[in-house]
Amino acid sequence: MRNSITTTLFPALAAVALAISPAAAQHQHGEGEHQHKGSEKSDASMDMPGHHMKDGMPHFMNEGEHATAVEAALTSYAAAAAENSVEGMAAHVLQTDDFTIIEGSHPNWGWVDYRDNHLVPEFESEDITINAYAYDDFRISATPMIAYATFKIALEATVRGEDVERKRMGTAILIRTPEGWKIRHLHTS
Repeated sequence: MRNSITTTLFPALAAVALAISPAAAQHQHGEGEHQHKGSEKSDASMDMPGHHMKDGMPHFMNEGEHATAVEAALTSYAAAAAENSVEGMAAHVLQTDDFTIIEGSHPNWGWVDYRDNHLVPEFESEDITINAYAYDDFRISATPMIAYATFKIALEATVRGEDVERKRMGTAILIRTPEGWKIRHLHTS
């Protein structure tokens, strides 16, 4: 299982790290400013609509159609969690062993592990009732293929008869699939 994580998650993280190099991080622009003087696409696989290159590396966009779609996917995922809907949450994640999640300090490796050993027992527990769960204040960087996001998390729940309210932070890595943007990795703490 760990080899699967090493071979699937780390390359995605490496792509993110390369894409946010100081050169790429210094160059920000809005929609409509798609030409980079002196910048040439170095790989035919990168020649796709909406993909931007800067100094030969993928250039992440902070706005536009991909960032908007990523925010929608994460917002819908959180709304499904607020409704205790495992099926609704599943619609927004990779339902494979490639999905990873860390809540606080507890990891789950793969969708089945998270669904069966975390979500279902929590949603069926009489000790926990989720009253509200939402993500907001997004910071999203996206190419047409991969995106990462940070966001604030607001949780209101009743735990063993006591009302609790928590403000947390989250980080997500998403990939674009033929079915739309899917969460590959989620860290909430």
